[in-house]
Amino acid sequence: MNRDPTAACHRTDAQCNLCGAGMHAAAGAPCPQCASTPRQRLMRSAFQALPHGLLAWRTLAPASGPHGLDARWFTGRATPADLAVASLPGALDALDALSARGVVYVDGDGDGAALPAQLALNAASCTLIAIDAGDRRTAGGGARLCASLLLRDAADAARWLPYLQAWHGPGAVTASVVDDPFAPLRTELAVWQAEGRECSFWWRDDDLVADSPALRRLAALSQRHAAPVLVAVIPEQADAALACATGEGMPTLVFCQHGWGHVNHAAADQPNSEFGPGREQEEAEADLARGSARMRALFGERFMPVMVPPWNKLAPALAARLPALGLAGVSQYLSEPHAPVDGLVRIDTHLDIVDWRNGAGVRDPAALIERLVAILQMGRNGQLREPVGVLSHHRVMADGTWRFLDRLLAVTAEFACVRWLHPHEVFQGMNSMLHQEAPCAA
Repeated sequence: MNRDPTAACHRTDAQCNLCGAGMHAAAGAPCPQCASTPRQRLMRSAFQALPHGLLAWRTLAPASGPHGLDARWFTGRATPADLAVASLPGALDALDALSARGVVYVDGDGDGAALPAQLALNAASCTLIAIDAGDRRTAGGGARLCASLLLRDAADAARWLPYLQAWHGPGAVTASVVDDPFAPLRTELAVWQAEGRECSFWWRDDDLVADSPALRRLAALSQRHAAPVLVAVIPEQADAALACATGEGMPTLVFCQHGWGHVNHAAADQPNSEFGPGREQEEAEADLARGSARMRALFGERFMPVMVPPWNKLAPALAARLPALGLAGVSQYLSEPHAPVDGLVRIDTHLDIVDWRNGAGVRDPAALIERLVAILQMGRNGQLREPVGVLSHHRVMADGTWRFLDRLLAVTAEFACVRWLHPHEVFQGMNSMLHQEAPCAA
């Protein structure tokens, strides 16, 4: 096979730059030997324009398919695993790997215009070279290339951009920097560090019902970043299999009570709630007591007597009864009103990273960081006197949300002033009750 850099086929007697066969058909037709399309040959010519070494470092590109790439271009230069990466999240995962200098991403369907927005949404900080070139060397080919090089180092972009522009023309190849959405957080944490303050975070995850790949991903992420998680379990749906699965290999997870069945009892015109003000008191207390008993039976000492009400809604009358039901802590969301209760430690979460308004989608990382920075500034100014709580929902999170959480944990680890607290530290005021039996609720 001819692998020498040759021009794209532009004459009827030219050689195919993929297989070296003579092109005796019209230039816009598939090669009679290897059936390569004009678009494939255009992409091949674009990659040939790159300085020697880009593909040798590590090239991640989709496998052969409608996007026009051909795995033979990368033989000896990329692993089969590299060539299997077909989605943007996969390419971004590769970019995050320490060994990756750059990622080749080819848009098989669109024009590549949405890629910067997707990179920002996936919290990817990189330099982007966008190639949007027509097949000017192939008469009548009509092929078009929409490819992007995702590069960690802006210096690499400066080196490669002139080569590509000389090959395809300045108007067809542009470079831009995808802004790092975490930059404002780094700036704020630098202030905390300069002032000698400790910046405390804690992490809560809701709606655990069963062992799953998502749960194991949560546990692995927690362990990798040494960030313990208080996991709110729906007692009615939990069983011994879950208790067994979480008993091994998940040392950074601690479990608390998430209502009883996560069933809405609110009126049709009211916000969803399982333990809201519209529910009969005795029935609600019975469900809470059943839930607490099941959690103690399943998780033993791994159970923290903390109540996380479903949908973060809890009637004041029920909140006042939690200590009598053996629940010494409660955690909701910052915006929920509450009144102090003797014997009850309340620590809320402040940053929900899931976009519930868009089908549990990915929230804009820049908007999340803007909110987080505002919360941290409240802490510095004395307006918030509890650790900053991050709320996740492992069962529904999209890859972009997992990526944001991973990046958040990594960025905070850059600062010695930051601590991710263990749930026992968060609710330290109730330590004396952790191993007590629940008193009679009568």
